[in-house]
Amino acid sequence: MEYRVYDSLVEDARAIREKVFVEEQRFEQEFDDIDDYAKVIVCYDGARPVAISRYFKDGEEWRIGRLAVIEEYRGKGLGREMITEAEKAIKREGGSFVSLDAQLRAQSFYEKCGYRPVGETFFEEYCEHIKMVKNI
Repeated sequence: MEYRVYDSLVEDARAIREKVFVEEQRFEQEFDDIDDYAKVIVCYDGARPVAISRYFKDGEEWRIGRLAVIEEYRGKGLGREMITEAEKAIKREGGSFVSLDAQLRAQSFYEKCGYRPVGETFFEEYCEHIKMVKNI
């Protein structure tokens, strides 16, 4: 697998987010202003884009978001690798603390990656989320 970091949303990342979040999970407000300044990590299997995530600085806090893996690559540890790649990129930029908004159904995945929940659950569109944090 090859990981590439881009300074903005690229078509490969957009296509994966469309497939996973819009088509599969039925989110309607998938793309936002954060896409204008977030860095994007795309994982390629050869020439094929198979997973993405984005990261950005929100005030003094670094955030990871929009982690998505295409269906046939799920369950193979790629999600964890994408988190690790984002954390490494954030460290290179001087970050030592990361937060993310996890879909509640994915909370245990993020806990296995070392994140802990903070605060109350909340909804993004129809989907329940919880903020999670980690020192890196």
